[in-house]
Amino acid sequence: MKSTPNKVGQLFFEIGFSQLNKFGEELCGDSIIINKSNNSSTVILSDGLGSGVKANILSTLTSKIISVMMQNNCAIDDVVDTLIETLPTCQKCQLAYSTFSLMKLKTSGSAQLIEYDNPYTIFLRDNNILKIDYIIRKIKNKKIKEAEFEVKDGDILVFISDGEVHPGIDGRCNLKWSWEKIADFVKRLSHKSVSASEIAFELTNVANQFYGQKPGDDTSAVVIRVRYQHSAHVMIGAPIDITHDQIMVHDFMQSSARKIVCGGTTGNIVSRELKKPITVDYSTNQNNIPPIGIIEGIHLCTEGIITLSNALKLLQDKVSYKKLEIENNGASRLVRELLRADNIVFFVGYAKNAANQPQNIPPKFDLKKQIIDKLREELSELGKKTEIKIY
Repeated sequence: MKSTPNKVGQLFFEIGFSQLNKFGEELCGDSIIINKSNNSSTVILSDGLGSGVKANILSTLTSKIISVMMQNNCAIDDVVDTLIETLPTCQKCQLAYSTFSLMKLKTSGSAQLIEYDNPYTIFLRDNNILKIDYIIRKIKNKKIKEAEFEVKDGDILVFISDGEVHPGIDGRCNLKWSWEKIADFVKRLSHKSVSASEIAFELTNVANQFYGQKPGDDTSAVVIRVRYQHSAHVMIGAPIDITHDQIMVHDFMQSSARKIVCGGTTGNIVSRELKKPITVDYSTNQNNIPPIGIIEGIHLCTEGIITLSNALKLLQDKVSYKKLEIENNGASRLVRELLRADNIVFFVGYAKNAANQPQNIPPKFDLKKQIIDKLREELSELGKKTEIKIY
């Protein structure tokens, strides 16, 4: 989910999804495509007929055809016509090849929604479930639901497939879970500072419980949180030239981005340049991870290499947000800060630290550099935009 810096007033779309394969199947019969440009985001959820390989192929073709045609600004009539002409219809049950939900969002706030045979989109605003005013029309005998509306900061939109709405065991639908119950569940989560990905995971996790851990259908949830962009500045290490300490801290403190400092020496530099004392919160000394420091004006101050290494492992292991919230150490707090941010700028000083790196080791084997490179790789896979500034 890559993005570019927003202009003043532009919205940002945080998009997360979670899926369950039908029990016994290696492939999911639902397909999700997310496309982002400088001023818009397009989200597609397609549900292929049946399950397994066949459903996967049908839903993938459907979502890709829609994606390519929408990127070329084709009319929805042409998109549906192409799908009908390209993909098969089940002759036995006379059901559509694949259903889909399509949302195109612009950073100005305009939204275009198109649905074909998928469950209704859930729309939350100010912790209330809003009714979407659809226009229903037929294209080649296919009933298409369309809507155009405005979104604003704080809105949440959710796509779900049939498997999420109708979970159950042995073919019996669990009446405790329905579209209305799902919408209410999202409503209860919406006031919390959880990510779009975490909401999507919680939705499929509940369905999985109702399935008895053996999903009877492919199950998908796509969550879009509408908000303004979040940025973070991360300062790691001292500059090679000690006379550049003031310059590095000055650059680091610019903008309203969240400020994160990693490293004991780094923390002392920031404390000195800001003329703010640094204290230690020993209650955060957990799981062999050094305690965090506290500096006025800094959102998080941690130890260096040990904390960064553990944070990298948490990202690689895809540890849930819920577990990160429970843990109260520097690594889990650092990951929470990184996951909240959309744009992350690393301010990295490459002065040698004898405690971590022998003086004669070539730069390409620098431990700090390796960890930062791997962190950026993990964050990029999550759709974060990262930048590095060297001192």
